[in-house]
Amino acid sequence: MLKLILCDDNPRHNNTLTHHLEQILPDLPMPAQIVLTTTDPNEVIRYASEHDGDAVYFLDLELDNALSGLDVCAAIHRYNSTPFVVYVSAYAEYALECFRSHAFDFILKPYTRQRLENTLRDVILHIERNRSVYPLNVTAGSLTRILDQREILYLEIEREYVTAHMSTGSFTWRESLTKLLPRLNPAWFVRIHKSCAINRLYIDHVNAKAREVTMKNGAVLSVSRRLLGDLTAAAEP
Repeated sequence: MLKLILCDDNPRHNNTLTHHLEQILPDLPMPAQIVLTTTDPNEVIRYASEHDGDAVYFLDLELDNALSGLDVCAAIHRYNSTPFVVYVSAYAEYALECFRSHAFDFILKPYTRQRLENTLRDVILHIERNRSVYPLNVTAGSLTRILDQREILYLEIEREYVTAHMSTGSFTWRESLTKLLPRLNPAWFVRIHKSCAINRLYIDHVNAKAREVTMKNGAVLSVSRRLLGDLTAAAEP
């Protein structure tokens, strides 16, 4: 579960951020929950001191006379081993200083809901990339293998057989792509054709005009017209 902590000295700004996030959370590829909304930076520091794990801290720069968002960020990093600090501020001139404080992102006010969603999806992608193994159990005859989904570049299906193409080779087993897709990490895999799904971690570039995607291993794959929009969104940074 990804935990979200919100801190702005203006309650109205906290309410606006909460409203947007509540509409975004159901569509994220990882469960997420707002666990703290406050105008008091000390509450945020107290939370960080008592909880570890994956958490996103949305901080304003100007909080109270004693503590700034930069101060709170420094305190969070002392207590939490894997924090994602996101500044939400109207002061663009402080963006560089914010990133120097080891922030994950800087969102300029006024922001859009899509901007927030992109940031959260990037956080989730970062978390998934750094997992040691994301297993996919597959069986071919009497042989069962555990594939690491992070190492799969793309999957192709021919008749009733799926082939996983990896940098170390390929592996084929009997399964429909329809049954396989729910077992895949939705933050990584996107279907581009009725017989193909790709791992967005390995997208090199998309040629929308030609309806083709080039993977980082040089493979060029066709994209159906109906699924081109999904692929374009998946390829965005």
